Amino acid sequence: AFLACGALDVRYLYNQIKDYEERNGSNKSTYWLVFELLWREFFYWHYQKVTTRYFSANGLHGELDFSSYETYSVEALSGLSDHPFWRASLNEIAETGFQSNRTRQLFASFWIHELKLHWRSGATFFEDHLIDYDVYSNWGNWMYNSGVGNDPRDRKFNIKRQADIYDKNGRFQNLWLQERLF
Repeated sequence: AFLACGALDVRYLYNQIKDYEERNGSNKSTYWLVFELLWREFFYWHYQKVTTRYFSANGLHGELDFSSYETYSVEALSGLSDHPFWRASLNEIAETGFQSNRTRQLFASFWIHELKLHWRSGATFFEDHLIDYDVYSNWGNWMYNSGVGNDPRDRKFNIKRQADIYDKNGRFQNLWLQERLF
């Protein structure tokens, strides 16, 4: 959230991480922090090159298409699927304004491939709900997940397999499925 609102500078944070690594050694966490900062910078500079294509239905491919698309409230989305991952991740974002990077990727995959909703409506949903929303990372990642970005490969995740790997004990789903509004 501090990066998104400009209260924290990417270069400053990068240098702080490198100073920490110099004093304490690098680790998986510092690696992934730098990795995500680089992605953030990539999307910012990529947008400078392709500009409005980030908001075109076809993304980086084909003619520009700024046709309208449907937007969704949390309430409307909650009625689209009873899948536990979907409901848990929807509850999390509705209650906290946050999702982890992995959950965001899986959420986008579910949105696009399972619910068959337009990727731009998902990008708009994140824009409306994430407290750490960043225009370039958000729209760039939604393009990427939908196959209209730099890498046109299919980004459909197997949600059950991902849960088996990253949420073996069902901790995430159990937490966010406890007596929720949706």
